[in-house]
Amino acid sequence: MRRRVVWLFFVWVCLFCASPVWGEGHPLLDEMVGRFDALTNYTTLLDSDGEDGRNRIVYTYKKPGFIRMDFIRPHKGARLIYDPNINKVSLRPFSTRLLTLSLSPDNRLITDPKGHTVDRSDMGALIQSVMRYARQGVVTLLPPEVVETSLCPRLLIESEEVTYLLWVHPEFHLPIKVVKLFSNGSQETVFLRNLKVDGPLDDAVFNP
Repeated sequence: MRRRVVWLFFVWVCLFCASPVWGEGHPLLDEMVGRFDALTNYTTLLDSDGEDGRNRIVYTYKKPGFIRMDFIRPHKGARLIYDPNINKVSLRPFSTRLLTLSLSPDNRLITDPKGHTVDRSDMGALIQSVMRYARQGVVTLLPPEVVETSLCPRLLIESEEVTYLLWVHPEFHLPIKVVKLFSNGSQETVFLRNLKVDGPLDDAVFNP
């Protein structure tokens, strides 16, 4: 409850200092959509913290939807690869190659407690979600803040169900920090550390 009060106070201060836009998008959101549509691949270290604890995953994405996740925390050594062509996930639960499972992306074994699935875990899915809530609620441009040496523009997106706070990389025009606050008061923070866009990427990375 205390965290919820602190968050609401923070939101009130931000709204007092900036001009909100009701039920509309924002040019910065449009830039994110355009940048993601234009890219071919990206890699990042997903560093998230929420009610389910801390997660650290090396995340590799390539269009039209290939995904590789190498787990550092929890399940160190586990590896997951999603192939959109066959809509299957190859899961190696341990660092050893002795066991590899073939699963559907909505299998409960690889679905998180909030229902997130592997095939909808990429940055494009995040941006689509943000855009949907932006159309339902309020978008506010906030003063920029530094994230990992980059001075990032910030957006606050508020709706009845979810509130997003985004830090957007000034060069890539993609989010590198996301805070998501749910209506029940729970909160999740995700950093996309060491983001690299359209670098050299061998197709063999996505071989099971």
